[in-house]
Amino acid sequence: MDHSHAAPSAEAGDQPLFTAAEIREFDADDVEAGKNLCKMLSLFFFYTVIVMGLSTYITYSWVSG
Repeated sequence: MDHSHAAPSAEAGDQPLFTAAEIREFDADDVEAGKNLCKMLSLFFFYTVIVMGLSTYITYSWVSG
């Protein structure tokens, strides 16, 4: 199995890898992904707090009852 990489040609270096429109699209996608990730993490944290409170109440009820 050969893991060597071919050297890039001089012609490939003359042109940008992405156009300005593609870069703007990538930025918009990154912002959307960041917002969705923030929402998911917030919901998971809220779920954790609810479960922690419920388990604390149940444990206290069992111990003191």
